[in-house]
Amino acid sequence: MADNKSLVIDPSWSVYSAAVNTVLLAAEQFGAKRDELLSRAAIAPSILDIAENTIPIEKYFRLFALAEDAIKNPDIGLVAGRISYLSGLNLQLYMTTICHTFRDYLNRIPSTIKLWGDVGEVHIRPDGDYIRLEWCPLMPSTGNTRYMSDAILAASAGIVDGLCYLPVQVRRACFTYAKPANITQLCETFGPNLNFDAEVSCLYLDRACLDYPLVVQNYKVQHGAAIPFSNLFDGKNPSDKFWPRLHQAIVRRLPDGELKIESVASDMNISSRTLQRRLAERNSHFTAEIKKIRAELAVRYLEDETLSITDVAFLLGFNDQGAFSNAFKQWHGISPRNYQQAVIIGI
Repeated sequence: MADNKSLVIDPSWSVYSAAVNTVLLAAEQFGAKRDELLSRAAIAPSILDIAENTIPIEKYFRLFALAEDAIKNPDIGLVAGRISYLSGLNLQLYMTTICHTFRDYLNRIPSTIKLWGDVGEVHIRPDGDYIRLEWCPLMPSTGNTRYMSDAILAASAGIVDGLCYLPVQVRRACFTYAKPANITQLCETFGPNLNFDAEVSCLYLDRACLDYPLVVQNYKVQHGAAIPFSNLFDGKNPSDKFWPRLHQAIVRRLPDGELKIESVASDMNISSRTLQRRLAERNSHFTAEIKKIRAELAVRYLEDETLSITDVAFLLGFNDQGAFSNAFKQWHGISPRNYQQAVIIGI
């Protein structure tokens, strides 16, 4: 079993239960017993029922190590990474509605910390004819544990090759851990060009892929509502092309976080002063439009059961789930969780 005693762990750090579930799903594929693993890791099964619940990071790493030991398969991180990629496909599909190229996507996708918890981040760095997707763990002491590097890089490889019309091949994969006795599964996941005992775990991709267009999804949420632009200007003159242009630019920029009028105006190929003037001519202003769009999109996104509240918070540009929950209560008088539950039972 991987040595957890050598890990330097901050007791205040945690991961979302969704990340824990991917480890359990991976272990179950090889015959491990879910309840037994949770018991040994001291994780209450009920906490996993809600994706936004958190588990102390120490228990997460303990679970990963226990799972690897239980199934006697050091490739468990690769399986967990693939499951993470597949379970996050709905968020990726939403991203293709607001991003045009792979470069757009990389500039807008949330950090690993927002999606998984306090594990680390993937940084994008140029390197000649390549770009590097580097795994940077919050705890450097986890760098030599296979499962975390494998999980993050396997999920990243799946995402980058699944979003573009053209295939995006991993040209080289580097790992901070020593070369395993069996690298068959690593080669199947990343290709034959593997390097071990590297300074950083990373993937090398052709730099040209930054300009690859993303697959266009005709994506629909439940109840037949289109995402995300077709009904965003209810009550406004449909012949006035300003509104759909403005709302499309705002929705594209929402995941950036702090939304500024300059960036939206730039997407519309006008100056911020011109945008302010056109809004004033229509008896509106920038912050009012952002609030209305966020409030309406929040409802539509929450009606899609495949998106977690964390996913919705990101898509709307909130730093965390708590900030989004507070805003949603102000808009609609109910918490996002209670709204989702009401939709599920049809009240």
